Amino acid sequence: MMNQLDALKDNNNLWLTMKLGSQLYAMESTFVESISVLEEKISVLPESNEVKPGIIHSRGRVIPLINLRAALGLKTLEAEQMAFDEMLEQRKNDHIHWVHEMERCLENEEPFHLATDPHKCAFGKWYDTYETDNQTIAFHLRKIDEPHKKLHHTAHLAFECPRECDDCEREKCLREELKEDAHTYMKIVVGLLDQAKMVFRDNTRTMCVIVQDKQNVLLGLLVDEVLSVEPLSLKELPASCMNTSGPQVLSHIGEKQGSDATLLVLDMDGIFSL
Repeated sequence: MMNQLDALKDNNNLWLTMKLGSQLYAMESTFVESISVLEEKISVLPESNEVKPGIIHSRGRVIPLINLRAALGLKTLEAEQMAFDEMLEQRKNDHIHWVHEMERCLENEEPFHLATDPHKCAFGKWYDTYETDNQTIAFHLRKIDEPHKKLHHTAHLAFECPRECDDCEREKCLREELKEDAHTYMKIVVGLLDQAKMVFRDNTRTMCVIVQDKQNVLLGLLVDEVLSVEPLSLKELPASCMNTSGPQVLSHIGEKQGSDATLLVLDMDGIFSL
């Protein structure tokens, strides 16, 4: 008797590839009825939850939704956006405090113990390691780099550069200018961090893939991004990826031809059982 993997191979189907977070997924393209950006407001039902957020109306039909991130145990896009906002808000407040502490230390002639190296503050460490495939988000974040470096450089000039001038008035004037520069760059950085929250939200729109099974049951699957339709080679799913506490939502490992990319293939029977 032909097993499921052999059957899928014999079907020679094309696969719709998608992205959820940093992981790639795939489903049989024969299930796909339509793909669109989710623009309609979701109608929440009494039994709605993270996995089943509610329904939408499409072409006069009621479409129940499945949030694939939640169904697969991933952080929802809403939760990811909230965490991103909270992180940027904290980094913004860090730099406001940084400038106030710089002023206090200059006025009281005390050592400055906060980071003068832009790569060693909390934002700098995050910025240097953060990666995104979204070019709009990446472009906006690059705009923060120069004013952020200049902001930290003001403290380097004020506290770490050797002074060869004995003119106290000139030294005082220089430090006042540096404080003004710090405020200027801080306002630029703070403004760009606030804008980054909006850019992130505007450029992480949810896609809705409407799928239909053999019984003509419709579901809307919420995903981050739809990538392509292409052939895949399949391998058995490791036991460690099997779900033992609910519907089996993954069926196989998929591999792109001529690529090292690995995808998790959705078990559509399990998805519809949700």
